[in-house]
Amino acid sequence: MRSQGLALSLRLLCGVCVALMVIVPAQAATTIRFYAIVAAGGSVDAMARIVGEKFGPLVDATVIVENKPGGGGNLATQTVARAAPDGLSILVSGNNHTSNLSLYKETGYKLDDLIPVAELMRGPAVIVVSSASAYQSFDQLLSDAKQRPGQVSFGTAGIGTASHFAAEYTFFTAQVKMTSVPYRGSGPSLTDLLGGQIPVAVSSLVAAMPLIKAGKLRALAVTSLKRWPGAENIPTVAEFDMPGFEQLSWIGLFAPKGTPPELIEKYSQAAKAVLADQEVRRRVAGLGGVVGEYGAAEFKKFIEQDYDTVQKIVKSAGMKPD
Repeated sequence: MRSQGLALSLRLLCGVCVALMVIVPAQAATTIRFYAIVAAGGSVDAMARIVGEKFGPLVDATVIVENKPGGGGNLATQTVARAAPDGLSILVSGNNHTSNLSLYKETGYKLDDLIPVAELMRGPAVIVVSSASAYQSFDQLLSDAKQRPGQVSFGTAGIGTASHFAAEYTFFTAQVKMTSVPYRGSGPSLTDLLGGQIPVAVSSLVAAMPLIKAGKLRALAVTSLKRWPGAENIPTVAEFDMPGFEQLSWIGLFAPKGTPPELIEKYSQAAKAVLADQEVRRRVAGLGGVVGEYGAAEFKKFIEQDYDTVQKIVKSAGMKPD
């Protein structure tokens, strides 16, 4: 009888254990925040979401994209630069990461306050107008701008962003004076372009491509040296008497200074795996870009070189934050 009672007790105990295993929830996954420097709808936002979706599972975490526009990207950059170096706050930024340091007297961060983790994407900017615009070609726009110095405005994703930098460099090279209208992301600038509030916008091809394909926008020129894959029908700026002209945008991941090297490498390898995914490559190509090539070490060298190049262009073009 004692043995039967003991057996019954053991069965009941096992049942309780099984029940507890079922009803006790698993420990919540780590949450990583991807701070995008622009509002929803821009190329940085798109890449943050495309990469974040597959990045999280590779590092046993949940990735949340937080849009933090403002100051041409300075606000989001400051947030991550001041965050704990624990890998939970990651910056998703672009060209303005280096150009802002030449444009602004005070950015709230230094180049070495953030560690380059991985390049996510690169691609050209595109000069676009509404499909209802009178501008049928890029040379028509330049001709009008030359006749009316400073009277033709163009929208960009914000001061110091890739589109602002590409626009200023393009129009400086073309020797025309146009007026910049900065927005908080490509999405808002393209919305106003469609609404007729501005006549021209310079945007990442990534952000503008869906509207170009839908026939809502007319692409006048791209800033790549050669016609861009998937957008071969759009002429390059170089084709309009500006031989050799090229200005590409890039997007990458950055971590706060002091983040352990092993964590930087872990994230770099995870990003590399995400970008090797054929679905991701197709989505990026569909947006008008190509996936990045640089891991942490290569991206660091690229950022340093880009910073030096940007300083020279900002000075020669006379670019200012306002």
